[in-house]
Amino acid sequence: MIANVYPMKILIIKLSAIGDVVQTLPALEAIKKVHPESEITWVVEEAAAGILEGHPLINRLLISRRKTWLRLLRNPITAYRGFGGIIGFVRDLRSVRYDIAIDFQGLFKSGVVIGIARADRKIGFDRTREFSYLFLN
Repeated sequence: MIANVYPMKILIIKLSAIGDVVQTLPALEAIKKVHPESEITWVVEEAAAGILEGHPLINRLLISRRKTWLRLLRNPITAYRGFGGIIGFVRDLRSVRYDIAIDFQGLFKSGVVIGIARADRKIGFDRTREFSYLFLN
């Protein structure tokens, strides 16, 4: 067996519902137990970001400010800022090529995030009600 030359890069997508984010933390711990050298990035919405900020097992936290961007886009005066925020988030998300991306949310909004992400393997729930599985491979 050949050892990895570099640490595995793993993307976790669990965007919202503070309780759901908390309930996903054991999966993070299990991943780090099996792959202690892995570099973990977690995508979360701003409402639940405080739970994950500074977490010792997370190397990088990407915060989706979807609600803020939508509010900004509704106003012609602030639409440019909203669009800029979306573009910046997409750039940050795509700046890393992940070995594995895992969609723990199973919603259309998390499907879009995993669809945009650059990952060799995109894993999630099959046949969800919001068709997030269409973005998986």
